[in-house]
Amino acid sequence: MLTVGLFLLALSLLIIVHELGHFLPAKLFGMRVEKFYVFFDWPTKLVSWRRGDTEYGIGVLPLGGYVKIAGMVDESQIGKKNSLPTSPAPDEFRAKPLVHRAIVILGGSMMNIIYALGVLATLFYLMGIQRVPLWKWEKGLEAIPLLNIQAGDKLLKVNEDYAYLDRVASPEWLLARSPVLTILRGEDTIEISITRSIRDSLLAWYGQGQEIFRLRLPTTIIPISGGPADRAGLRKGDRIIALDEIPVSSFSEMREVLQKISHHEVSVRVLRGRDTLLASVRLDSAHRLQVIPAAELPHETRSLGLGEALKESMYQAYRLTTGNLKALYYILTGHMRIAESLSGPIGIARVAGKSYESGGWRSFLAFTAALSLILAVMNLLPIPLLDGGHLVFLGLEAILRKEPSYRLREIAQYVGLALIL
Repeated sequence: MLTVGLFLLALSLLIIVHELGHFLPAKLFGMRVEKFYVFFDWPTKLVSWRRGDTEYGIGVLPLGGYVKIAGMVDESQIGKKNSLPTSPAPDEFRAKPLVHRAIVILGGSMMNIIYALGVLATLFYLMGIQRVPLWKWEKGLEAIPLLNIQAGDKLLKVNEDYAYLDRVASPEWLLARSPVLTILRGEDTIEISITRSIRDSLLAWYGQGQEIFRLRLPTTIIPISGGPADRAGLRKGDRIIALDEIPVSSFSEMREVLQKISHHEVSVRVLRGRDTLLASVRLDSAHRLQVIPAAELPHETRSLGLGEALKESMYQAYRLTTGNLKALYYILTGHMRIAESLSGPIGIARVAGKSYESGGWRSFLAFTAALSLILAVMNLLPIPLLDGGHLVFLGLEAILRKEPSYRLREIAQYVGLALIL
């Protein structure tokens, strides 16, 4: 339920931001805005109110939202093939100068970019840059059989760059021409090349919100206040050594054992000082004890001034945007499989939930900033129905010195809908 709620919150926020980008310049240029809806009002709406010429509301279908600007199309041409276009009213979209119309169309993506930069700059300014260097964690990683990584291996480098947790938390590193991991196993340094089939599998895992690289954390715990472990009497500093008499030596092993248990009550054997204790814990609905590791990870923190925070936000936005464009290029050229590379609403919802669970509101806001940049890029693709498609028709109008026929745009809309679906 938390995952769904966070997904709807992120979607609602970004819809409002994007549609405000269309709404504000439309109002500025004197265009009549008929509707402003968060979510689609089909088959009906939850609530609506009118102010001036505009109806504001919330729809029941939580898959998007829209602004309806009068005169975006000549409605008299709907269903007609050879009739002449009608003259637009002075406050309609079609009546305004082409540059004003282009600004209105571009406004949605521009607002998404402004939102992302604002959120990232604020987070960097208030909290600085905090990074976890994976190669400094002495206990290393959990095993990843697909990559031939064994439990305890240390991840040193990713594509020749030092390995930080934030770097491997997103799939951007996989978009290098030939992705390579450098690990330390005992005293041996090993390079692991990522093949195309392995990359496709890893992209699918990322799309499902799974962690690929998990630090091998000891089972010394901090119970969450009011959670199952706390209610059962477990304390901060207890070390879990067995669940239902199955030995565990890391947090990852604990999770795996808990997910395999079919019943809702588990016996937990813990080491408290020199004493071994046995407690019966009733798991929550997600089969969790609700504990966090007591281990203190190595970290590097750097404070940023306002100018530095803005510069860092622009760099991170550039890095994410170019990474997504590169991924799109790989998909279109067949270097990446589309089914493993794109996420729909369910995949996005999973990532939203994971981001909150891993880092609270800071991590969730950073996720919305990243998603906002992705929406900005995707909306500018030259596909009918998207903002980029509208810009293509405005470009045709500038070249032809007349508005393209409604029939042409109608056909293009159906093609665009098929592509998007």
